[in-house]
Amino acid sequence: MAPPCSGGGRAASSVTAVPAPSTSTPEEDCRLLVDYWARAMIQGNRWSGLDWEQKGFSIDQHAIHERIVAAARSEQRAHGTEAALRLIDRRAREECTALRGAMGGGAH
Repeated sequence: MAPPCSGGGRAASSVTAVPAPSTSTPEEDCRLLVDYWARAMIQGNRWSGLDWEQKGFSIDQHAIHERIVAAARSEQRAHGTEAALRLIDRRAREECTALRGAMGGGAH
């Protein structure tokens, strides 16, 4: 009689993969969130009208978003959508870094 595992194949492992630890920072999380929603506003995404809580912003991130969208709209009128999108990318990185992720609930 053959042993129970003699099929020649490997036995299935019961080990569950562990996800890699997150390497993002509060600054990067802020940048990605603000960048995404500011681009949605400039490009007319149908979800861009959600309120700040639905978008996942802290109050401080929402303030950054509002400043960037205002500047991007002005840039878009003057130099086009691509220039506005570049402004969004640059300003989101700068402001989220300067405010260390802007995770607070109050204005700075």
